[in-house]
Parts: sequence; structure tokens; C-alpha cells
Amino acid sequence: MKLKKWKDCPSCGAKGSMKYKKNITETFNIEGYEPFIIVSLDGYFCSVCSEGFYSNKSEKIINSNLADEKAKQDSQKIVASELIEIDTLARKLSVSRQRIHQMMDEGKIRYVYVGKLKFPVKSGIASAKSAVKRHK
Repeated sequence: MKLKKWKDCPSCGAKGSMKYKKNITETFNIEGYEPFIIVSLDGYFCSVCSEGFYSNKSEKIINSNLADEKAKQDSQKIVASELIEIDTLARKLSVSRQRIHQMMDEGKIRYVYVGKLKFPVKSGIASAKSAVKRHK
């Protein structure tokens, strides 16, 4: 989907204040996690109030990087008994293994790293079920 070209700010109402910006670097502070940085983002932002919108491409990058960074940090906290195998989750949700990996990459299923392998977290199954229903 093509990014809408914004002219007037929908937040503060300033006329002609929306400017396209690229190569944005953003620091994300999520409660319970160490801050981390994502680079090369783009979107439209207001020159008056600084509110704005990331492009769809940047939103996907943000979601993927958020999920991956959380997984890396959670890998130090979550015990093996809280994990579920990809094959088992795929059967529970009646989807393919590839769809499970795709959902993890999109940030729709919470996961952690064990070595270089990704394992879904059992507590993320409820959100995964609702994501599968929306996708169908």
C-alpha cells in the first residue's frame, strides 16, 4: 500500500506542516526491556508538534526489530518449560511451520532464541490464535 502524502497535521491541525523524513533513527524504550535503537526509518512528521506517521515499510521494520530484540532479551529470562515447539504450535493453530515463522518475524507470536533457533513462548499462544483468525 502506498504511503499517503500528508500536508496538514491531523494532530495539531497546522496547515502544510507535514514533511517527509527519511533515515530516521529512533530509540525504543519498552517497559521491562533495555532500550534499543532502530535506524533507516521514514515517514511524515509535523514541523510544529513533531507528531507523525512511519511508512508501512518502516512499521514492518519496527515490528520485526521489536520482536527480535524482545526475543534476544527474553532469552536470558524465560525457562525452557515456557517454550513450545514450532511443530506443536503449528498443529494447534492448524497452520504450516512456515506461517509460524512468518508470524514470529512479524511480531505476532512471542518467541525467544535458544542458541540460533527460535522457539515460541507458550504464553503467546492466545495472541497467535487471534492473529490466525484475522488472517483467514
